[in-house]
Amino acid sequence: MIKDIQLKLKNHIDKTPVVVFLLAFGMSIIPLNDALIKLLSDRFPLAEIVAIRAILCILVVSFFGAGIREVIKLPPRVILLFSLRGMCLVIAMYLYFISLGSLPLSEVVSIFFVSPLLITLLSSIILKEKIGIHRISSVLVALAGVILIMRPGTENFKPEMLLALGAALSYAVFQIFTRSLKSEGNLYALVTIQNFCYLISAIPLLFINWFNPLEPTGNLSIDFLLRGPIYPTFQDMVFIIICAFSVLMLSITSSHAYRTVEASLLAPFEYVAIPFSIFWGIAIFGDWPSSLSWIGMSLILFGGIYAIYREKVREVEIISKVPMPASAAMYQKPNLENENDK
Repeated sequence: MIKDIQLKLKNHIDKTPVVVFLLAFGMSIIPLNDALIKLLSDRFPLAEIVAIRAILCILVVSFFGAGIREVIKLPPRVILLFSLRGMCLVIAMYLYFISLGSLPLSEVVSIFFVSPLLITLLSSIILKEKIGIHRISSVLVALAGVILIMRPGTENFKPEMLLALGAALSYAVFQIFTRSLKSEGNLYALVTIQNFCYLISAIPLLFINWFNPLEPTGNLSIDFLLRGPIYPTFQDMVFIIICAFSVLMLSITSSHAYRTVEASLLAPFEYVAIPFSIFWGIAIFGDWPSSLSWIGMSLILFGGIYAIYREKVREVEIISKVPMPASAAMYQKPNLENENDK
């Protein structure tokens, strides 16, 4: 009976609208993780936060989803592929949070959201998924929004913005890996290996932080990466636990989504994070975006909403073009003949 319930629940969760909703939910809570890490970035080294958060996530997944046991069951080839996928996310994470040390939260999140453009293009090139002019147009509009926020060539441009772009590229490759590995292994094994990659990447940096910490340089991003570790207070641990919960929710919902639905369809729904990043940036740091940044964010959101709208239109067009079943035609034929007899 329990297996029947689990099967029914899985079948329900695998439906595209539910998958999209869960992804949007995960994207809505992840800006809180970003905001809290930015809040901790003036005292903690990044590797310490990453290590504690990864350990918490591994413990939770192993307790509720038998994560470590699922990893042990995997063949070495799949473990290697899952690890390569995880390292793509590790690179994206470090580039993202190093840039976050110096830049406003809303700007970093918005620049990072060139990633749906890259996911859409890479899914066409690597996964051979079909993308039409409307999807391409929507992500190009979003790219124009990113350029408005960055304003390259002006005094508003900061080198750390390029780190956010690099994070977007690495994240796009990560999601393409997720989609290509959809039939491999288990979701909980996937998430567990991902967090082991976080933990393993943090260990060498923690040695540097502990044995050869960097004196304050005045550069917030460099200091965040290389300063010495500290003992977290109770409040710090509460913040890190919230971070672990939010990143774990996104890991599960995002990994499930990209293993179930076309990457090019899911990509625009990640824009849900932008308004939430604006809210937390204002609420915690008082960072109000500039007028051009507002326009850029609006373009990014418009691109995502347009892609969603076009997908609905496409579904209606496909349904309207489906031929009438033969049984229905046979049922209607006598009526036509009767009309002719009249």
